[in-house]
Amino acid sequence: MLTFDEAREIAAAHYGVPFAREGVQDDGACLVTPQHVVDDERRGLVTVGGCWIVVDRETGEIDEWPHLDHLHRVQRMRPASAARRSPGL
Repeated sequence: MLTFDEAREIAAAHYGVPFAREGVQDDGACLVTPQHVVDDERRGLVTVGGCWIVVDRETGEIDEWPHLDHLHRVQRMRPASAARRSPGL
């Protein structure tokens, strides 16, 4: 089963951008967020109609979940933080 750090690394390699050190997870998936999205949110710039980026903890496959379709599952996820700082992530 992938750790949150491993999920971040997979997403960063796939999308070619750094991912935030904070996210949420459950036993099946890690929800990861590009760092630029977190930065935009802090500045009050909000993107409506986006999707969540999730990494399957068993397979490492990346999926994008529409917000409303998966809202209840995401609300039940546990907070997750990177255990270590990885270069470029």
